Amino acid sequence: MTFTEPEQQFMSAQRRGRLATIAPGGSPQVKPVGFAVNAELGTIDIAGFNMSGSAKFRNILANPKVAFVVDEVIFEGIDGVRFMEIRGTAEAAMAPVPPDSFVGPDLIRIRPRRILAFNIDPERPGLQTRDVELPGAQLPGPQLAGAPRAGAPRAGAPRAGAPRAGA
Repeated sequence: MTFTEPEQQFMSAQRRGRLATIAPGGSPQVKPVGFAVNAELGTIDIAGFNMSGSAKFRNILANPKVAFVVDEVIFEGIDGVRFMEIRGTAEAAMAPVPPDSFVGPDLIRIRPRRILAFNIDPERPGLQTRDVELPGAQLPGPQLAGAPRAGAPRAGAPRAGAPRAGA
């Protein structure tokens, strides 16, 4: 599961977030957007009217790195501030659209890679951060016997700082 139960509850109670993308020229763009948590895929899905014609959609096609923020202030002071920042990669996707909907079938799907949550879990106030594993990601397998590790010196090669013969 990508999101914890408190994170899912927090996001399901929110109506808008802010999506930060990078324009092809390298400048940032931030837009308020509606969103839905796709619990089945562990993603954030962002739909809208004419999404495929928007700058944010073109931006993610050119550079998929994004950040997404959902926040609220429930009372004054730092203890009343709650937010989540989700950093990850975005992709263009399509979803079925109900006939009476104003959104199109194109959407931006964010696959989280890092999650920052502030005052989201009542059991753990303050800032909590974690990396999200990629689905299907595996650690590199064992090295073959006798095969040098990446970055390891060759057999017989002088070690760094060791005096050289004849020096």
